[in-house]
Amino acid sequence: MIDKSKKYWTGDSTEDISEWLRLYARDDALDVKPVICHSCGGDSFELRVDQNEGAIQVKCAICGTKKILLDCGDIWADAKPRLRKCPVCKTGRSYNVRVGFVRRENGSVKWVYIGNRCIECGTLGSYLDWKIDYEPTDEMEQNI
Repeated sequence: MIDKSKKYWTGDSTEDISEWLRLYARDDALDVKPVICHSCGGDSFELRVDQNEGAIQVKCAICGTKKILLDCGDIWADAKPRLRKCPVCKTGRSYNVRVGFVRRENGSVKWVYIGNRCIECGTLGSYLDWKIDYEPTDEMEQNI
């Protein structure tokens, strides 16, 4: 359940990220997918983000596997990613992560939102979102 009583909303579970993203994107039809480690099945990640380039890499907090998400591999060489820590508790470096897709009428992705929840304090947020101006988007969507 999302606690909206504070300046920064918090969530009790990873499921709260989906609700928060739909509110943030102002789109009830947002298609939200979990980010899960393909090596160990973990759902806790360190995030390296370049907000200027629109690029994100996750590193599994359990096994250390790294993955560049979605279409960010295309620009990763030019990115200057920074490790993110929670701006609220200042100690949290691990997050649950979800990806939200706004779709065009034909089903391809029009916009991407990255939602996160701090493992330490539950703060919900989004370090990144960007517009997709190409089609098809199938390959990008599968890269979570």
